[in-house]
Amino acid sequence: MKHTEHSKQQNPPSLAARTVAVIGSATYAAKAREALARAAVRAEVVKLSYSTTHAGCVYGVAFPSVQTPNAAYVLDRAGIAVREYMESDT
Repeated sequence: MKHTEHSKQQNPPSLAARTVAVIGSATYAAKAREALARAAVRAEVVKLSYSTTHAGCVYGVAFPSVQTPNAAYVLDRAGIAVREYMESDT
């Protein structure tokens, strides 16, 4: 029983929250993912729906929310323009 309690402490729900950096094109989203990977931030390219962005076909990169300050710094230094940062439902 104690082992289960310890496991829960290692993975609190707040660490599961994700942030999406809205980038624009799939090409720049891939470049953003690569820049984040070089900085040891796990990220994935995601396609965002029109209902989310109201801007047509838009791509972004999703990463753990706790990494938002680091990711913002990395993307800025890489010269990748981010339209906005938004919390993801997943």
